[in-house]
Amino acid sequence: MFYTPSPEPTYYPRHHTYSPKYHGTDDIHTSYRASSSSSSQSRYPHPSMRRSHTVGTQYVPGYEYGYGSSDAEPYTRMPHTYAWVFEQQIAEMLKENEETVRWVHEQQQSRETARDQLEFRILASGRRAFPTFEELLLHRPEVRARWTDSERRWKRWENEAEDTFQEEVRRLQEYRRQTERHRAAYERRKRVEEERERVRREREREREALKSQRREAEREAGNRYEARWTELLSSSETLGFHDVPWPMFSQPRSLQDITPAKVAMFVLSPLHPGESRRDKIRNALKRWHPDRFGRISARVEEADREAIEEGVGIVARCLNDLLERHSQ
Repeated sequence: MFYTPSPEPTYYPRHHTYSPKYHGTDDIHTSYRASSSSSSQSRYPHPSMRRSHTVGTQYVPGYEYGYGSSDAEPYTRMPHTYAWVFEQQIAEMLKENEETVRWVHEQQQSRETARDQLEFRILASGRRAFPTFEELLLHRPEVRARWTDSERRWKRWENEAEDTFQEEVRRLQEYRRQTERHRAAYERRKRVEEERERVRREREREREALKSQRREAEREAGNRYEARWTELLSSSETLGFHDVPWPMFSQPRSLQDITPAKVAMFVLSPLHPGESRRDKIRNALKRWHPDRFGRISARVEEADREAIEEGVGIVARCLNDLLERHSQ
């Protein structure tokens, strides 16, 4: 909507920025006079302020912008200025629209001409099928070139996509083969470790069984040792070398089988857990001291006397060494 110039005061809508509530005609006159009086230039210092004649237009019918006395104060005609600016913008838009419409008509005419030529060629060649959209376009060199370039780029993209896909397939296959190799190596290592663990557990069970058997054998040997000493002290029969309860887990067959190591192993074995090692050695010395064992020597056979006395001496010396060692 545009405002028609009139001699009456300019009317402003309520929503307009220059509402009479904040600005008046007198304020506009005053500001313009002050600015014009302070400068010695012309009345229109800016070229854009000079207006062309727009007499008889559809926006301002019957009114002419001039330099007469009625236009002495340009800022009093702000609505007309806005209307003229909008008129110029509309004119530019119409000009651009006309150029666009003309270009569209030219393109349509060119396409119709090309279609007519193609239809004529089809009729001349005797072909009855209706041409496709691609056939209508490919007869033009620039369209054919773009189409060929697009086809070439599409083929190149397809080849690159196929190469990428094949490369990804090869990579996945190699990854699968590596995974299978790692899994096979892991399974082999796992089987070896399981076999090793099985052997270790088997050996551990064997050791425990041997240890249990040894403890049982030691306990039985200790019981036999005590029982034979009790029988030896309570009877009056003659004694041979094999009748003497030697302090060893297995009875010696000859004098050479009596060694300090075997004696120490038997005496210090855990047969009596409530006694200390020193007490065990002292209790053994009470039996194997030569003076104590002399009461039994009268019952020893003459053929084995020398061997028995030498064996008793070996046991006594071993016990004395053990007692001296544990007394320090």
